[in-house]
Amino acid sequence: MADVFGATSTTEDVLSGINLRGKRFFVTGVSAGLGGRETARSLAAHGAHVVGAARDLKKAEAATAQVRKDAEANGGSFELGCA
Repeated sequence: MADVFGATSTTEDVLSGINLRGKRFFVTGVSAGLGGRETARSLAAHGAHVVGAARDLKKAEAATAQVRKDAEANGGSFELGCA
């Protein structure tokens, strides 16, 4: 893991080598923009159980398809809730 993160650091840089299996996270804003969706994707891809919140569940389901795929491929899980 890098000692210092900066403007060019990615979520993969920050979570490199970290196993999040058994950890639970709640992430808001997973249906719009990149921040919430990428945060949820990266956490789930490292084995975490992630609950994503969004105002529009239909929009969120489409926006988080890759989140689900990465979660399933890496031992994590992802579910949606309405905020």
